[in-house]
Amino acid sequence: MAHSPLANIGDSWSPHWRSIHPMLTDGEILDALRDFLHQKFAADLQHYRIVSLQIVKQTAPFFRLPNGRLCHWAQSTKTASLSIEAAICKHMPHLWRGPYKHYPLVDGQEPAAARDIYTNPPLFPDTLRVPAAARGGQARQYRIDLNHPSADPTWALLRCNAEKSGEKPSSFHALHIEAFRPRPSAALRFCVVREPIERFVSAFHYMRDFAPASASVLRPETLADFVPQAEAILRRAQANDKFHLEERRVLEHVLPQVFFIGRDPAYYTHIFRMGEWERLEACLSEWVGKSVQLPHVNASSGKETISLTPALQRRVEAWYAEDDKFWGRYF
Repeated sequence: MAHSPLANIGDSWSPHWRSIHPMLTDGEILDALRDFLHQKFAADLQHYRIVSLQIVKQTAPFFRLPNGRLCHWAQSTKTASLSIEAAICKHMPHLWRGPYKHYPLVDGQEPAAARDIYTNPPLFPDTLRVPAAARGGQARQYRIDLNHPSADPTWALLRCNAEKSGEKPSSFHALHIEAFRPRPSAALRFCVVREPIERFVSAFHYMRDFAPASASVLRPETLADFVPQAEAILRRAQANDKFHLEERRVLEHVLPQVFFIGRDPAYYTHIFRMGEWERLEACLSEWVGKSVQLPHVNASSGKETISLTPALQRRVEAWYAEDDKFWGRYF
């Protein structure tokens, strides 16, 4: 059933995700969040109001297709994962869209600017005070935890006054990227593979353009800067070291593909080479039951061509030896 963008949506996700608190309805949670945010940002909002709230969820890359078949998509970074996910989520919005509520304005009020509220303190509450009227006249406070499995505080989980409430945030992974684990019950199991050096250079472009400069992670200006930085991160990962948020972002973009998709091509029903978009679109269209076209999210087109020196290439190839061993015939 289609929903109007302004309709109050409380059951737009699957039954497994329907209740995010055993004692509260979705509407009560959104109402309490709105009250909390109005108090938190009172100085900024003043007579501006939050007119819409939507919780954006994240789940495992193991889901049921409209035709009833289970699908496991083993994502890896820098293999067009955001574009593929956008195409899937366009036709299966329940994968990301949680409860939504619209609040009408009264005379003299104006809507506040759109903003995303993140899970890290102090922007997001640990407890919510629920109005007394909602609980038989006695005010109650409930602990709430909306963190998703990766516990990454940069993901927006609560959207306020979103300009396009019916669209998934382009930078948000609704299907989180994870270390490979088989799901043999899935009738369809697919992945996208990419030549390791090409993928590494793409990771460099990403980190140079988007990575925040900090004491722990410096924005690389050249590939010669990025190689030792990535190498140090990978060595720390092998030693089971702990990472700051910015360091984890570097790590997930330079980990070998075998970390994400495993070492057994026979596990998959479909393996796609990076750039094999017509075949992928045809398969997705068949699986989803609608014509699917991949958008270009984080596209690399237009960026200058950069090559590694022979010495640096040998170092990078050594990191990705297993990728070449198990997946080289698909590159």
